[in-house]
Amino acid sequence: MSEKYHVYVPDLEYYKNQIKCQVGCPVRTDARGYVTAIARGALEEAYRIARTPNPLASICGRVCNAPCETACRRGDIDEPVAIRPLKRVVTERFGVESGLPLASLEAEMEVGAEILGNLTVRSRRTLVELAQTPGRKRGKVAVIGSGPAGLGCAHDLAVLGHEVTIFDAAPYPGGMLRTGIPLYRLDRTLLDREIQSVIDLGVELRMNTAIGRDVTFQQLREEYDAVFIATGLGEGRSLRIPGADLDGVLKAVDFLLNVNMGYKVDLGQKVIVIGGGNVAADAARMALRQQLAGDRPLTEAEVLELEREAASVETPAEDESLHAAVDAARTARRLGVAEVHMIALESWEELPASEIEIEESLEEGVQIHPGYGPHRILGKNGKVVGLETLDVLSVFDEDGRFNPKFKPNSEKVWDCDTVILAIGQAADLRFLEGEEDIEISPRGLIVADPQTGATTAKGVYAGGDVVYGPRILIEAVRDGQRSARAIDGQIQQKRVERRTRVVWTERKNHTMPEGYTKRPRSRVPTLPVDRRIGIAEVEVGYDLDEAVAQAERCLNCGVNTVFDGTKCILCNACVDVCPWDCLKIVSLTDIEGDETLNAVVKRTYGYDLTELAEQGVPAAAMLKDDDLCTRCGLCAKRCPTGAITMETFSFTEQLVYV
Repeated sequence: MSEKYHVYVPDLEYYKNQIKCQVGCPVRTDARGYVTAIARGALEEAYRIARTPNPLASICGRVCNAPCETACRRGDIDEPVAIRPLKRVVTERFGVESGLPLASLEAEMEVGAEILGNLTVRSRRTLVELAQTPGRKRGKVAVIGSGPAGLGCAHDLAVLGHEVTIFDAAPYPGGMLRTGIPLYRLDRTLLDREIQSVIDLGVELRMNTAIGRDVTFQQLREEYDAVFIATGLGEGRSLRIPGADLDGVLKAVDFLLNVNMGYKVDLGQKVIVIGGGNVAADAARMALRQQLAGDRPLTEAEVLELEREAASVETPAEDESLHAAVDAARTARRLGVAEVHMIALESWEELPASEIEIEESLEEGVQIHPGYGPHRILGKNGKVVGLETLDVLSVFDEDGRFNPKFKPNSEKVWDCDTVILAIGQAADLRFLEGEEDIEISPRGLIVADPQTGATTAKGVYAGGDVVYGPRILIEAVRDGQRSARAIDGQIQQKRVERRTRVVWTERKNHTMPEGYTKRPRSRVPTLPVDRRIGIAEVEVGYDLDEAVAQAERCLNCGVNTVFDGTKCILCNACVDVCPWDCLKIVSLTDIEGDETLNAVVKRTYGYDLTELAEQGVPAAAMLKDDDLCTRCGLCAKRCPTGAITMETFSFTEQLVYV
């Protein structure tokens, strides 16, 4: 007996999971929606789709780790669609960085529930609708931490009409967005504007206010209806090896904080960064950018001014001062750090840093050495002079757990003036001392419900890195939004549920862009290496023509082939024309599946699959492999009876009280 086809009947979850980019995004941004809008030239529509679920869309257009791209089905063919860079294209034109009033909440709320012809329901409008529910109570909420989780929570609570105050011990808001992300990746003016867009909703910001020093945690619990903790991981981890306490050993978190806040860090001529992740790469690249201007670093404003003048002013040949200053900024490596090495336990294939981070680090002169583990830090007169390493045999054990093994007698010495440790971060929870009803995990993190952020203490919620450990920006935003909904439910004494809202739209005369399956992903333009001075953004971004070309690579996975069995004459024309062999007509006796399939078959024919075989009833099924389909629509064009239509499935999640 030949092997049967195992099939299933598509349901709501099936169609949602077809749009892998949207399902892969923690805040459910409809990336397919805004990418295809860009392909049509509808940039304002694309911006609205990208901005709707994400209050930090402009920041994400620059530094998001883009789980949507990891999920993108185009990656199964060649490379994923460049979703993150395409978001930047539309936020630059309509987001906070554009200066247009469209970025304001009031302007966005003037738009109806459906965006033009895309029929994408605005999830943020559901917050406004929720806020307009009769008889609502207005609460007071304290948010501790102004990073992405705190901002995400404060934003949604403010839209819901609550009084929100953000407390932060730092002098400037943004958390690790400001202190951990280098200037060459995220422009600080853009960061300030994105934060201001949240503050403009009525959120109060209290900086230089440390919980436990300026106000106690217990005071917050007494004064506010709820408290959301989003303090992140502000403490860098150290190494338990000889020499770890020498002068010249820095933690990457502290190093990046000092550089990003404008302080000069004396690194010497040779720097070793221990670690293989994105923080290690950021630290290494920043070490190469230590500019000197006399006895201090150039400020951001000074470098920008020098760049503007160099680009637009004809300087007399005899006036060398401007050229000398620009050269000083552009040749930071020669004036500051001569060599930067990254020492990582992992192999090239295992390095946790993103591919683009590794590529750009190598371009800029960072020397990466995989497969070495720190053994001891060497010193002389209390100062670092080198690092001794061992060759790594393996990083993970048979069960996939982190458990490095080293090769005996494989010591190697690396000369250096500074060692920067980028081996992980820890939470500082001293402000919770005495709060015995808040459970802390063995990892030193706050224990919280993954769906609501509720801790073991009534009225106290937490999210982001302080709960889960290091994670990506958009996950922290999602955590804040989840807790905002839970806090609102607590205040209203109701539960807030997310329900899926679905729209199907027939696509008459459906076509895909010419040559879309063969079009390669192009690299996002960047500054030439010799122009990558300390604060200049490395990534320049696509121009509009290239953005449209890249957006046209999208397979538009929300488009589905819908079959009407009552019109099908089993002519096999659709099967013959399909270029990817994703369609097949087979006898029902050749398929098997779950109870849902059996129920559908019985409702159609009066017999289930087993009974059909026993009775010898002739019946056929059209099978489709959606993993192979590129939504070309040739099957619908070829069908002589109109049994096949191409229809767009789109979904959002509506908020309701229950």
